Amino acid sequence: MTQPESTPLLLRHFVCFNFYRGWRGISEFYRPWLPPGVSPQQSYVLELCDESRGKTVGSIASGLEIDPPAVSSLIGRMERSGLVRRELDPGNRRYTLVFISPAGVELRARVRESMARADNQLRKHFTEQDLQQLVRLVDKIQAAADEREAR
Repeated sequence: MTQPESTPLLLRHFVCFNFYRGWRGISEFYRPWLPPGVSPQQSYVLELCDESRGKTVGSIASGLEIDPPAVSSLIGRMERSGLVRRELDPGNRRYTLVFISPAGVELRARVRESMARADNQLRKHFTEQDLQQLVRLVDKIQAAADEREAR
């Protein structure tokens, strides 16, 4: 995606705007590879869940690096779709455990396969050094956000 003429050059100098553009681009790139009705965030939750060992909402949120309330609403939608189920933790009834359902396991397998194909297509545009640099940049941004939050 190239910069439209209407985008002020100043925006290109903001780190946040460039990551926003990247997020939009990556979302558009992967969208056709996902089954209809499945969001990237849902595919990530499916990866974190297990059939026999439940995960707490907090551990899923930590794995996704997002807030627990956002995960709760995401899991609610997935539960209504039959992809996961929630149960009270028998060891500590203050916690709810999330398990992937049989339908979620089947969907996860399909999503893994299609996302791997999409990822292979996207990787053709990057060197290994590019990808390592991307990880370093995102880690630096996350460290800055964590530092800011700690204040």
